[in-house]
Amino acid sequence: MEEPEIVLTCHEQRIQTLERDMSAMQGVQDEIRSMHETLVTLVNEMKHANEHLARHERKIDEIEGAPKLRLQQIVTAILAALSGGLVTVFLTRILG
Repeated sequence: MEEPEIVLTCHEQRIQTLERDMSAMQGVQDEIRSMHETLVTLVNEMKHANEHLARHERKIDEIEGAPKLRLQQIVTAILAALSGGLVTVFLTRILG
């Protein structure tokens, strides 16, 4: 059987080793925490950038659609004027 003093010395050495390892791991934990905070910040910034980009895409779609809408209005106005003119000519011939 081992003597209690030898066992105690082995335990103390093991405890010192574990404490040293824990101290080294504390630095790693701090670095991981810092990286986590940085990643959270980056993700939030990307979310805001994506929302900003989506807003710009909607505006571009509106700007690109404006000439098309205006052309449709012009065509409708021309067709209405032609129809009105034809109806006027038709009524003038019938009544005149």
